[in-house]
Amino acid sequence: MTLHKLLLSSLTLFFVPLIPTQANEETALKTCASSLKSKEVSTAVTICKQQLKASYAQDNTEQNVRIMLQLASLYSQQGKKAERGNLLGQIRNSQPFERHSDIQYDWYRAMGADYLHDENFQKAEDYFRTAYNIAQQLSDINKKSRSANDMGLVHFKQKDYKAALLFYKESLELKETIGNQYYIGTTLNNLGLLNRHLKDYSQSIHYYEQALESFLEYTEQEHFDQRVFNNIYHLYEDLAVTYSLAGRSDKGDIYTQKVINTITKKLRNNEKVRALKNLAIIHIEQKDADGAETFIEQAAEYATGNNKYLAEIDYIKASIAHLRHQHDQAKVLLQQATPLAKNNDNNLLLEQIFYLQYTMALADGRLTDAIDAQSQSYRYKELNLKKQYQSDLQVIQEQIKKEQVERQLVTEKLKSQEQKNQIQSLSNTVLIISLILIIVAFSASFVIYRKAKEKQRLVESIQSHKEKVLLLESEHDQETGDASAEREDDNLGFRQLLVELLIETLALWEKTTQSDRIELAEKSGIWKVSIDDGRLRTRSLDKYIDINKIPQHPRWRNVVKTSHYVLAECPLDSDDRNALEKKLEKVMQLVKMRSIKKAPGGIS
Repeated sequence: MTLHKLLLSSLTLFFVPLIPTQANEETALKTCASSLKSKEVSTAVTICKQQLKASYAQDNTEQNVRIMLQLASLYSQQGKKAERGNLLGQIRNSQPFERHSDIQYDWYRAMGADYLHDENFQKAEDYFRTAYNIAQQLSDINKKSRSANDMGLVHFKQKDYKAALLFYKESLELKETIGNQYYIGTTLNNLGLLNRHLKDYSQSIHYYEQALESFLEYTEQEHFDQRVFNNIYHLYEDLAVTYSLAGRSDKGDIYTQKVINTITKKLRNNEKVRALKNLAIIHIEQKDADGAETFIEQAAEYATGNNKYLAEIDYIKASIAHLRHQHDQAKVLLQQATPLAKNNDNNLLLEQIFYLQYTMALADGRLTDAIDAQSQSYRYKELNLKKQYQSDLQVIQEQIKKEQVERQLVTEKLKSQEQKNQIQSLSNTVLIISLILIIVAFSASFVIYRKAKEKQRLVESIQSHKEKVLLLESEHDQETGDASAEREDDNLGFRQLLVELLIETLALWEKTTQSDRIELAEKSGIWKVSIDDGRLRTRSLDKYIDINKIPQHPRWRNVVKTSHYVLAECPLDSDDRNALEKKLEKVMQLVKMRSIKKAPGGIS
């Protein structure tokens, strides 16, 4: 059963009539909800729209939201994604959504169903899990049973079959407690599908037959949901395929005839394509090329422009051509199918395509082509096994079989062909190794070049700062003579900047050398170190790290020389070096501007 069918069978029946607070609201909801079960979709949409219009006239917001949920379910069946999305958006922004947990529950399930249909399984799981948690909080057995089924669906689509099985079993136990045969049949149907994917066909048939029995029993009730017939149609199809896979063609033929009898009632082309395609596969397995061709040609008419089915149709046509020994035609069809299957990430179909290529190549005596195709087939088989069983055991078993077949084919090859392959393999190995060595050598050269450039830049920077220290030491202090030309507000900002620069310089010195300011003063020779009460002190330096103590007319060169000294002598990382250099440059720019103002004819 496909994802779309699962959604129809499991998610379109969750909008059951809720228990409103007023009699007129109950009547409106029953009318809309009952139309979901007993009317054609288009008719049900009309009825729900009429009820929604009447509800708007009564200005009943809660009733509006509940009918909108019903209408959104119908839009899903019609494939009207935009209209459904618009309704769900209105519901999410409504006041009833914030007040009523049951409305939140239905909304999160609806969003999960949309993401599941779009194959965004992680998003779908997030929304379904939120709904599942709400159902647990409400202690509502109906909601818990539906949400457990939802969680099973999304885990099934993610190939997590163990988790899917646990959620399905949980859902089935709750539904059996409720006693609703429609709901029970839905989960039994899902269990049948899961076991078919695990290739346990007898168990799959067991669940499918139980599901069919539940659905048929449900139709004997009064006022039953007419949508159950859609589930019954799909079960006929699944049983026909599964019985054929199990080698019981007699039983498969019975259900095949039931599918043929009901296929004209299907309204959607994709459902017709799927059913006809599966019937064609059954006839191929029975070596009936003519019967298979009849069904697949009909399927192709309904699948125009749908890449999802075109790849499978080409493969089935190739299988028919193989049955008729028309291998050239089969090869052309398989070449068409392969890129489409890869685009759809259909590993199962790719496994079948390459296995058919292997079978034809072996039959034609093309041993090399047979080995290549067989290798590709097993590669995709391993991918499928890993997804299905999540265990390396099956992969190892298939690998052993693969190696046995490969050894058998290799021994049948001509010696000249074997030597040619060995030479080609050796050449490819040498080429790959050469390319790897070239890439490694290039990468190493690039890294060495970058490090050399970085080292050169650092050396130049350090040398520059050493030269600046010497230059500043050779200049005569002029701070005292300049004092009268300074404006008080400019001087305050300048002194503040000097304090910040020296504080940051001292912090980097202590960070990189693990020593204190006294050692900096002694090693740089810039600041005086005195002895007071037997302790070494740096009184002049200490004044320059406090804005309240720094002289009114500071000796800025001492601060600048200190920063240059740290930049030249300390192993700073690039971020610290850049930060200090920027602050130092800011001080020097201010010094330059102050000098211009003080110069004769300068700005006063």
